Amino acid sequence: MIASTPAARPSHEVPAPGRERLLYLDNLRTFLTGLVICHHSAIAMGGSGGWYYVLPPPPGSPAPAILTLFTAINQSFFMSLFFAISGFFTPASYDAKGRRSFLRDRFARLGIPLLVYFFLLNPVLVYLVARFQGRTGDGFLASVSRYYPVMVGTGPLWFVLALLIFALVYAGLRIVSGRERERTGTRPFPGARQILRFVLAVGAVAFVVRLLFPTGWQILGLQLGYFPLYIAFFVFGVWAHGNGWLDCLDRAQARRWGRGAWIASAAFVAAVALGGGPDRVNGGPNLAALGYAMWEPWLCVAISIRLLVWFRERFATQGALARHMARSAYTAYIIHPFFVVCGTTLVARLPVDPLLRFPVLCALAVGTTFALSDVIRRAPGLSRIL
Repeated sequence: MIASTPAARPSHEVPAPGRERLLYLDNLRTFLTGLVICHHSAIAMGGSGGWYYVLPPPPGSPAPAILTLFTAINQSFFMSLFFAISGFFTPASYDAKGRRSFLRDRFARLGIPLLVYFFLLNPVLVYLVARFQGRTGDGFLASVSRYYPVMVGTGPLWFVLALLIFALVYAGLRIVSGRERERTGTRPFPGARQILRFVLAVGAVAFVVRLLFPTGWQILGLQLGYFPLYIAFFVFGVWAHGNGWLDCLDRAQARRWGRGAWIASAAFVAAVALGGGPDRVNGGPNLAALGYAMWEPWLCVAISIRLLVWFRERFATQGALARHMARSAYTAYIIHPFFVVCGTTLVARLPVDPLLRFPVLCALAVGTTFALSDVIRRAPGLSRIL
């Protein structure tokens, strides 16, 4: 269902944080989950990035270049926006549940799926990929007995691990501060100059961090080179809740930062060309890496504002399908690698270019993932976790 909402408040007004369920954020989170599935489908079809099962594109295929552009744009904003939404709901959750119940809930909803995926689901998936690729003829138990230490891993649930860490840090800060309730109305909505300083500061910090931890370097799936933006957006989400910032976003800001993003993108292309090519963007003391680090937060701010305004104005209600998908989004995030991998084996048989296989894989993976997620989350004992 599509509905319009009243015009946003002027940016100089700071409304009190609402207590009602913001359906447009639920719908946005569903959209981002579907985008994650399509992102990994793009990598499976030859786009840049790490994934379990990648089909090598045929020589001369345009798929790698086009799908890499798709994944690069996604990487600039979608996980950061996930963190912002999670940060937005964190203060209210802590206030409603209290310290002990909040921590218990976080360990249950984040810790249990993380452990199950790390020790069980990831090894199963690694084994399936090995079978699909013909790299092993052993049974699952035989493979586990020989290779288990290298089969465990966080996979995409690095995000869940990061959320757990952020929740623990937030709870720790609340405990140390002694505040029983969220502090509200203390920060006015940032103006254009403040946002610009935010963009430049995050880009500069990311550039410095990537001198030590280039993008692609990871520990337990956490790519530290991307975390300056992740942390900044989680903090933004926390402050946005307490100060009503989301209601202050409007179309004029979306257009302004959108135009800036085009300029930043042109500057990024020039930096890559002058700095040694795309192979140098992952990190190091070079112009390409600096351009990439500065381009990401600019694009992230522009796209995030656009999506937040668009969903608030156009997708602020839910029909039955949207409601079921929103409730299943977390489960879908957890199990989607299985459907992307299995779907990859199916579309590999299509006698077409990977670029044409990509939308088929997206539709197949998104549809089956959400359909089964809705069934799984209803299982006895799982509803409180998923």
